[in-house]
Amino acid sequence: MKIVIIGGGKVGYAIAAQLTHEGHDITVVDQNLSVAERIGDTLDCMSICGSGATVEVMRVAGVPTSDLVIACTHQDELNMLCCVFAKRLGCGSAIARVRMPEYAQQMYLLKDGLGLSTTMNPEQTAAREMFRLMEIPGVLKRESFAGGRVEIVEIICRAGDLLDGASLMDLPKKFKTRVFVGAVQRGNDTFIPDGRFTLRAGDKVYICAPATQLVHILHALGEHRKKARRVLLIGGSRVAEYLTEMLLKAGTEVKLIEQDKEQAEYLFDRFPGAQVICADGSNERVLAEENAESMDAVAMMTGRDEQNLILSMYVGGLGVPQLLTQVDHTEFGTLIQDPHNHLISPKQLCADEMVRYVRALQNSGGSSVVTLHHLAGGKVDALEFNVTASCRGKGKQLRDIRLKRNILIACINRMGRIIIPGGLDTVEVGDTVVVITDSHRKILDLNDIYADED
Repeated sequence: MKIVIIGGGKVGYAIAAQLTHEGHDITVVDQNLSVAERIGDTLDCMSICGSGATVEVMRVAGVPTSDLVIACTHQDELNMLCCVFAKRLGCGSAIARVRMPEYAQQMYLLKDGLGLSTTMNPEQTAAREMFRLMEIPGVLKRESFAGGRVEIVEIICRAGDLLDGASLMDLPKKFKTRVFVGAVQRGNDTFIPDGRFTLRAGDKVYICAPATQLVHILHALGEHRKKARRVLLIGGSRVAEYLTEMLLKAGTEVKLIEQDKEQAEYLFDRFPGAQVICADGSNERVLAEENAESMDAVAMMTGRDEQNLILSMYVGGLGVPQLLTQVDHTEFGTLIQDPHNHLISPKQLCADEMVRYVRALQNSGGSSVVTLHHLAGGKVDALEFNVTASCRGKGKQLRDIRLKRNILIACINRMGRIIIPGGLDTVEVGDTVVVITDSHRKILDLNDIYADED
């Protein structure tokens, strides 16, 4: 697909890198010459220096003949204006980055009025990810499918628990419910296992199960921690603003530390239900005074990766059960060894969202991608597909279907009824199915998973 990205900052660069890797024809427009040159030098795509809001630059970038424009500058209004111009010039679809909470609350009106295909909000997406992890503290990562009815969760196999030494075919008996292991990360190796695979202590295990069974599974593994009730947020960023709103609605006690006086006053006025402290959240004395060690969860979101990482290591040493650390550079993740510390990257979450959208756009007439999540450090993809009449495997028992190597069907959603599949189950028109595969294999349609007939 031909895609034009307006804005080459952190989010724009991450989207361009991901979509270039997917094989799309990408052009990035940025009015900062050094940014445009860096993108041209480091990514296999075209870069143009200029204002993406001018028709002349849009024509040079090929917007009139493009399939999609993604406007992700730092200004919401400019992004929406770019999308209006792009649609008027004949672009197929347009997506605007919209970050302001005021706009987010009335997005359904803006989308219709401006002709936007959809919008993206990296900060809101990151806050939602943090909130979901706080709901179930025993998991390292949590991805949703089937409208939230199915979860793939990342769990550490600990010495002596139910997973340690168990073969995958024995797990249903051990948990007394159907579960499906879609991937296992063991050191530097990643496996898409069959039923004979045996788990070991230290493995990162990606379990697919109905959302209603997650608490039962965690209890069986010895995880009895309840969702966070007392939360400390260090840094009053826009991510913190979205997260505070979500937590307060859920009845969570929120304490927020922000060093900038003006921002602290704004947050104090906006969230009367939260305790807002104007202080340096990286100061050891301040953390002691605010009883950081007694919190159920602490989120580091100061806006600086280095500060967030150092803070997370210090707070982790206090014994806080759950840590959430906002970072832009995901490669810093190698510095974090604490399994209770979750690294959240708004730009990466947004890039993943755009890949899912583009894959669905590519195949809007077939069994298109509904949801896409990356697992095991990006080495494994979990994709949810609609099952249409064109699906080759419809109506057949799974034991009679040949799939390509390293591909698994992890779950079937049939009108809201969740099926963790066995050999006698079938895939029917109207279902959605979750497929696990190596990330290097590009799957656009459900028919891409089937082995060629002899």
